[in-house]
Amino acid sequence: MNDENKKAGLQKDISSIFAGLEDIDNGRTDKSPIYTEDVSPDPGSVSPPSGPIPPLPGPEKESHLSPVSSSMSSSQPMPETKSLIFGGRFTNRRNAYVGLDIGSSSIKLVQLCPVSDGWEIEGYAIQEFQMSGASGDIVEDENFGRWLKELFSAVGARGGVICSLRGGKVNTGLIQLARMPKGELASASRLEAGRRVTFNMDKALVRNIAVDKDPTRPGGKLNYIVTVVSREIISTILTAIQHTSLQAISLLPVPFAWKDFFIEIAGVGSSTTVAVVDIGKVRTQVCIYKGNRLHFNREFETGGRDVTEAVIQAGQTFGVQSKITWEEAEEIKRSTNFLQADSMQTLKDNLSASQVAGMVRPVLEKIVQESKRSLEYFRQLYRKEDISQVYLCGGGALSPGFERFFQERLGTPVKAFGIGGRIKLHNSIKTSEELQTVFPRLSRAAALSISRRWEINFIPPLDKIVQDILRRKLLILIPVIAIFAVSFLFYRSKAALIPQHEKILEARKQQLSDSQADLSPYQVLAGLKRQLAAREKVGLYSSLRQPNWKGILKEFSRITPPSIILSRINSVPEENPYRILVSGWVTEREPSLHSGITQFVVKVENSPFFKDVEKIYEDIDRGTFSFSCTLIY
Repeated sequence: MNDENKKAGLQKDISSIFAGLEDIDNGRTDKSPIYTEDVSPDPGSVSPPSGPIPPLPGPEKESHLSPVSSSMSSSQPMPETKSLIFGGRFTNRRNAYVGLDIGSSSIKLVQLCPVSDGWEIEGYAIQEFQMSGASGDIVEDENFGRWLKELFSAVGARGGVICSLRGGKVNTGLIQLARMPKGELASASRLEAGRRVTFNMDKALVRNIAVDKDPTRPGGKLNYIVTVVSREIISTILTAIQHTSLQAISLLPVPFAWKDFFIEIAGVGSSTTVAVVDIGKVRTQVCIYKGNRLHFNREFETGGRDVTEAVIQAGQTFGVQSKITWEEAEEIKRSTNFLQADSMQTLKDNLSASQVAGMVRPVLEKIVQESKRSLEYFRQLYRKEDISQVYLCGGGALSPGFERFFQERLGTPVKAFGIGGRIKLHNSIKTSEELQTVFPRLSRAAALSISRRWEINFIPPLDKIVQDILRRKLLILIPVIAIFAVSFLFYRSKAALIPQHEKILEARKQQLSDSQADLSPYQVLAGLKRQLAAREKVGLYSSLRQPNWKGILKEFSRITPPSIILSRINSVPEENPYRILVSGWVTEREPSLHSGITQFVVKVENSPFFKDVEKIYEDIDRGTFSFSCTLIY
């Protein structure tokens, strides 16, 4: 798909029903933000008293995560941490998970533990990073793994981690599709989702969840919440968490993290409809829930960064002598109510608050207008559904007066997430003022920490099993115990058969003994038969004429040449009782025609005592020979 077609498809978002309002651009198109500085910290941040995270010893051991090359040129400055807000104490309780929210330029951690009357915040942390002019998400930075490990080490986070999936390579949205088989539904979801994202769909995971069980009218379409996540982001996050020695319990898209938070903390009923407007640094996300089920989600690319850029642009427009840095713009944004600006208030040099408000107010109006569009589309999509409450969160919700301004424009009760209801503080948190101030930024991580029932989880099942085994070494005992149990059961099953086989063996021995007693007369008879056959042979041999061995030996002595030595004379009764086999060797070796063996054989053939000389064998190399002949007597 070429760039023109892709951008055209990106504009076809659900807000296209409001065609004609050209001042509002929707969709996930590329923007060219104004950067007057190389650093762009997360909007709405609060300056903490503490300093940067101390580096861990031995950084060379972390080169497999995201090492920074020592050969980096001076034109590529290293991203560096800005500040850490930290409170409480992270514990290693079995039922307490760390909510990990990875933003565009910051990482937030919250750990909540269930107690008898609600939930208790054990610890929290916000780490901001300066991205050195980069506009991408922090998870795509080559130093992400090292930063995450250093943060976890600095705050002492332990146990399981439930991590958010958000950013430019994650998209969750509403898609209407006709009822179809599961295989066709997966293909259709991938095709429709591909029109909304800018990354490669070939390397993406797609999950769809049906909002409606049945169409609202015959032949109508079903509403599906479709989430698309790049495999590269999943692999990067899992690798980074694994090298922190913590266990990744779930990789959860942010829109699906709020349902348990509403039920457990806000006390939202199963038939109550509420909305969350999450104003981040780069984009704003609108999630609408009915009870604990997500019914709608939409993102648009306007956020806190646009407000900061408007402050900087105001300084350039109205001729401030020294340009406003990004840090100064952030400080002005945090401390000034642009919606009720005083024309006499001077922010920098001759720049008044009312001048800056004229540049910032359209950005805030745009965020409210786009959020209102989303809520109106939801009301059209789900008829007779009224939103009872709108919650604000994210760094953009910290802008002074924005909550009241939002409610005036929206006409629906609006409030920012805060500590209250069933949330308690651990005794290690000395003061709640700082936590109350930054809690809208921490609310995503808090919702993740509370999440227990996940409709989708992007951790591959095999990776989860491997993580369990690697992290909890005691799990290795499970297969060992299982093998031992199987072996023991097999032994017991075979051992139970041993007595039975022993009884069978004893019975067979008794049968053999009885049979031998019964066959004893037949054994005596067989012995008598053998004796009788032997006597018959003795009688036969004794009745035969015996050779004149004295004359035979004299004849052999007479005809044997001096070079021949006889070693053996054997009778061969199997062939003929009068046949003998003669063997010997030669002391002097001569050609075969004149050899002593030839002369000896000729003399034996001419002797009146022998005849039929045959089977003559001669080994010239060894000097041995043999032949057979028949005796005449």
